Amino acid sequence: MNLRMEGDIEEFQAALDELAEIYGCSLNKEGGLRIQVKRWEHKNLKVILNEGEGSILFNQPIHLFRALGLLLEKAAHTSTFTIEETPQFTMNGIMLDCSRNGVMKPEQIKTMIRMMAVMGLNMLMLYMEDTYEIEEQSYFGYRRGRYSQDELKELDDYAAVFGIELIPSIQTLAHLSTFLRWDGNEALKDTSDILLAGAEETYELIEQMISSVMQLFRTKRIHIGMDEAHLLGRGQYLKKHGYRPSFEIMNDHLKEVLQITRKKGLNPMIWSDMYFRMGSDQGHYYDLDAHIPEDVIQEMPKDVKYVYWDYYHEDEEFYRMFLQKHQSFGTKPLFAGGIWTWNGVSIHYPKTFRVIESSYGACKKEGIEEVFSTLWGDNGAETNPFQSLLGLQLIAEHGYAKEPDMEKVRERFAFCTGADMEAFQKVGDLDQPPGAEEGQLEPDNPSKYLLWQDPFVGLFDKQGEGLPLNDYYEDLHRQLEKSKKSVGSWSWILEVPSQICAVLSLKSEFNHQLKTAYEKNDLTTLHQMKEKLLPNLLQEVERLRDMHYEQWMKVNKPFGWEVLDIRYGGLMARLKTAERRLSDYLEGHILDLPELEEERLPFSSRENGYVRCNDYQSIASANPL
Repeated sequence: MNLRMEGDIEEFQAALDELAEIYGCSLNKEGGLRIQVKRWEHKNLKVILNEGEGSILFNQPIHLFRALGLLLEKAAHTSTFTIEETPQFTMNGIMLDCSRNGVMKPEQIKTMIRMMAVMGLNMLMLYMEDTYEIEEQSYFGYRRGRYSQDELKELDDYAAVFGIELIPSIQTLAHLSTFLRWDGNEALKDTSDILLAGAEETYELIEQMISSVMQLFRTKRIHIGMDEAHLLGRGQYLKKHGYRPSFEIMNDHLKEVLQITRKKGLNPMIWSDMYFRMGSDQGHYYDLDAHIPEDVIQEMPKDVKYVYWDYYHEDEEFYRMFLQKHQSFGTKPLFAGGIWTWNGVSIHYPKTFRVIESSYGACKKEGIEEVFSTLWGDNGAETNPFQSLLGLQLIAEHGYAKEPDMEKVRERFAFCTGADMEAFQKVGDLDQPPGAEEGQLEPDNPSKYLLWQDPFVGLFDKQGEGLPLNDYYEDLHRQLEKSKKSVGSWSWILEVPSQICAVLSLKSEFNHQLKTAYEKNDLTTLHQMKEKLLPNLLQEVERLRDMHYEQWMKVNKPFGWEVLDIRYGGLMARLKTAERRLSDYLEGHILDLPELEEERLPFSSRENGYVRCNDYQSIASANPL
């Protein structure tokens, strides 16, 4: 398609040219559709086409790029139309986790930025605990794939071209165990992952943190973290100062950090959970009965934004009540939802859709203007963040309609990515085997523990016992292989989930089958398992590791892959040990297999059905690793 764009486009020309090339469009060509572009004062965006001539009316830069996508999508099917959309939020975007071993390569972040632009998302937050450079701290991010200053500056410049605000998200209290582990940091520690509040050395470090990142970003906004400091004041702080209420320590620490941000003219935000946890009798965040004393609220600084994060609830009314609690702080909160990339080895789309629908709906009704969704990578970043693209499309459509129509989500996703919505949703089915429950705050993740659990001393043998898991994953493997044909250039995204299913089609019921055959003294079955099943399973795991390696190296810096290499290496070694143990038993070298004689117990107090365990160490063995 040829377009001849005129008007208010000069400052956006570079980005328009890049998007036009991606979407097979030629700009400013004679004979093309003549499109008049005008930046106006109205909040809404408008796209008009009438038999070869049209116009784009927009307010914010991001609206121009979304409008271009809407124009190209619609003009491919009709010659006359009018599209008008009203943005529901002033800020709508994502947070990319760059701290759980997977540090996305800058060129892949640029790919994400281009996708966001045509979808209409205008904010990208980089969550960096210690994955950025501090000149004075050589061990900060050491061997962790930290971004260089040049890389972050280049990303900020690139995002700005597409109308996207790049915001650094750092930690200035907790979640710093990977830095605090090093010798020489004792003066900075309260506990193993919490900085020592009140210490001069702590605020020197925090000033270095803030100075290091903010010199690279054009925004004045910075997320300074401060979440999940559960043992605040209970380590070295307690020894030095004695007991003080957590409320007091938190407020005093925040005031010290805000002195730094004020001096630098910054607009900080923090996670809100610590105030609610300290006001809850159970120490819970989502406690509707939590009481934050009025004097504490009065002491809470008003020049910081509080971010309500909630990826769990599926009840719109709960979100509305908790948003109202946040508004009692005297400032309007930001909201952070979640696209479930941290469920284990694959995204969980059913949970993602349910929480986004309820939470974003609540935000609109409560007048919340700034929202984003997190793409966490807990426990090793096993899930490729590009599996989240359908989630990005969903939050984008929430950003331009009070109640998004799923058919429009499907059509927009097909245009923006070239992929089929249902095919991407299939990737979210790895944790939906027979018997999977819905409505849990944290969904079960059988695909992770079935993959990593030990073949001889498995800890999850009672979970899913008697269910046709092998058949389920074999069928899902076939479906994902077929779906590769309907996702365009993103077929590589489906390779690892599909191969996980190939592995699980052999491994899901292996432990139960092995123990049953052993107890029945079924030597024929045991021999077949040793000669055929275990070698085939080992071969499929090796294929999975190779695919995962290729995908990791394409998306992320190499640092962090060694953790997954250790997991795959451990699994392959244990499969070889299982084969050897069976050989020794079948050949009469040993008289029994104690691993198979011990009674199997449920992994948790929940005796029946699946469970959730997103910690490799807890999955691999009952012994310390």
